[in-house]
Amino acid sequence: MERPLNTAARDKAVYKIIEQYIKSSEKRHTPVTRVKVAKTEGGGVSVSVYTSRPGVLEAESTELTNSLRDEFGDKPVTLNIIPEARAVAKFVRVSPRKARLVIEAIKGKRVSDALAILKFTPNHASEPLSKVLASAAANAQESWGAAPTELKIANFIADGGPSLKRLHPRAQGRAYRILKRTSHLTVVLLDAPAPVRRKTAVKSTKKTSVRTKPTEPVAAATTEA
Repeated sequence: MERPLNTAARDKAVYKIIEQYIKSSEKRHTPVTRVKVAKTEGGGVSVSVYTSRPGVLEAESTELTNSLRDEFGDKPVTLNIIPEARAVAKFVRVSPRKARLVIEAIKGKRVSDALAILKFTPNHASEPLSKVLASAAANAQESWGAAPTELKIANFIADGGPSLKRLHPRAQGRAYRILKRTSHLTVVLLDAPAPVRRKTAVKSTKKTSVRTKPTEPVAAATTEA
């Protein structure tokens, strides 16, 4: 029985096929982060491959498409290679809740705008967040030459890490526990070129004359002899 196209099991099966193809080819150091399978209007299949080295897979897109056709049978397969950059920072000395409060302000924005927001955000989590974001932008520039203005934050995750246990002495020989929490930060960037701005009409620089009301003649004062 054929599995449906919109399940996680089909995505994992396609991911294994792509992973085996990469291992068998000469380009073994081409990381693929995730794979999405969706239906098209004509009854075909659209396979989206997210990778940090899109130029390598685009050169071998024909061979990769042929290897995927065995999984879907007679259905036409469309391969979409989407560039994606990631960066991970582990054991950051900030609590996940405090990091998520700052992440909500920059999620979905361009990297250049997000870095400017983090620079002027008075929060302890702003510095580690800006570092991991700049690292992901550098990875994108190294992989396919994207500038910070051409990148968009697709996802920013702050997971909880191990907590450091400390004790605080209290009255009558008691001790209260203090938890110093840590976080694992993960940022995902997608390629988003800047939109083309429309040309606006040039305003005329002619000065408009301002109409002034005519001054009424002042009546001469009559003097009595």
